[in-house]
Amino acid sequence: MSKFSSYFNDDFANLEQDPKNIDEILQDRMFLIGGDFYGIQKFIFDNLGSKNAAKVLRAKSAFCELFMMVLAKFICQKLGIDEKCILSCTAGKFEILSPNFDEATFEEIKGVINAYFIKNFFGVSGVSLSCVNCERADFAEPRRYKKLRDKIGKAVELEKFKKLNLKEQDPVLLYDKGITNQTLCRICNIRKIAHDKDKCEICAGFVRLGERLASDSKKINSKDIGIDFMDVDLEISENIGSYVAKNAGSIADFEDLAKKSRGDNAIAVIKADVDNMENFIKHSDVTQNFANFDTFSKGINNFFSLYVPRKMKEKFENSYTVFAGGDDLLIVGSYDQMIELAVFVRQEFMKFIKTKDLSISFGIVLAKPSTPISFLAQTSEKWLESSKEMSGKDAITIFGETTKWDSYLSVRSKILSEFEKFNIDNTAFLYRLLELCEMSKKVCEDVKNTMWKSKLSYSFTRNMQGSGEMNELLLMLNNVIENNPKESKMAICEYIYKRRER
Repeated sequence: MSKFSSYFNDDFANLEQDPKNIDEILQDRMFLIGGDFYGIQKFIFDNLGSKNAAKVLRAKSAFCELFMMVLAKFICQKLGIDEKCILSCTAGKFEILSPNFDEATFEEIKGVINAYFIKNFFGVSGVSLSCVNCERADFAEPRRYKKLRDKIGKAVELEKFKKLNLKEQDPVLLYDKGITNQTLCRICNIRKIAHDKDKCEICAGFVRLGERLASDSKKINSKDIGIDFMDVDLEISENIGSYVAKNAGSIADFEDLAKKSRGDNAIAVIKADVDNMENFIKHSDVTQNFANFDTFSKGINNFFSLYVPRKMKEKFENSYTVFAGGDDLLIVGSYDQMIELAVFVRQEFMKFIKTKDLSISFGIVLAKPSTPISFLAQTSEKWLESSKEMSGKDAITIFGETTKWDSYLSVRSKILSEFEKFNIDNTAFLYRLLELCEMSKKVCEDVKNTMWKSKLSYSFTRNMQGSGEMNELLLMLNNVIENNPKESKMAICEYIYKRRER
């Protein structure tokens, strides 16, 4: 059995990558360098208006990946080591196994990177760099490799407490003067533009990258995207390019995606994350040796960065990848396709992963396309956290309710199929059902809420007329609202959105 087959279903074998061979670079005494792009969500979303968001969101996410690629190459160049020493570079993180190390050079590299983020991004985001000693045996002996993973993880986290090293920098940040409504960049809303330009230089680089992502050209120079400390040509791989819906050859904006939705003119943001990942890695054989860890981490990353975007292009074309990699994703798109995409990703992930110790949880928020994307990202993150608080997780939060995936899917299937079958289109009755779901949820808080059953019978008799089959619908509603009021509310809300007139 291959190492890939130990963790993942063979039906997904096309996601398997050739393992990294480190035998030729291993030495008795070495140094493991870790890099982590922190504040990615702030970097991508802060100060970004909804009007221009689609132009640069994917580009800013791709920039994080490309920046870490350039930085890894820069470190190799400065330390005088071969780029084959780069063990991994995905999801805003990298690791380099170096045969030599110079503290002064490493501090110089940190200074260059800190100065870059202070100058260009006012220190809101940055990259933490850390280094730990290691030996050849650390990569082969199970207990030692577990300790090494723990050691580098703690070193990376500790470095985040020393962000930008302001003791060594001028603590006063420079800012553009004389900014007016006419000279403010319309994309980032924080920088000044030149008199003959319509966007600042930083955002112009993001737009250039966005155009390149939407084109067939898969190469770009680091200088073209504003990375000025190293001149290097970069390959835009499939996982960095990901998938975004297009309109007449250019990236579709959120208004376009909303117009293609069924019923209401709305978009949805999906935020998803694998449950129990840290605990699983710590206590499973994933960290038994480097080969296991390399196979597992690449497999998980490829599911989100390759498999999901491929399926989006094939089945959920009205969608836009903000980021997908590591063990999480954030996607925007037509609300109806986003709900179906969430169902699909959860179903496929549970097929993909062999262990029952891992599951995936979601936070999904629906809104008008004019809603600020930063607000939607924060809300979806908050709702994902609600899902993560459920015992055992494998949960979804949507329409303000949190529940387990299995119960949600069961109730959703019953309600949507029955409502479609009987073509329920009485708006007052549908909203009445939402009120009854709320009453059923609060039966234990107030005995008056037990009246929801009689109210359901009355409302149903008054609003629903038809054959005897209607009694089956009433019995179904009575059952699901009593036993699964949250799931019922979620499904009814979705149905209301789908039948709503534009």
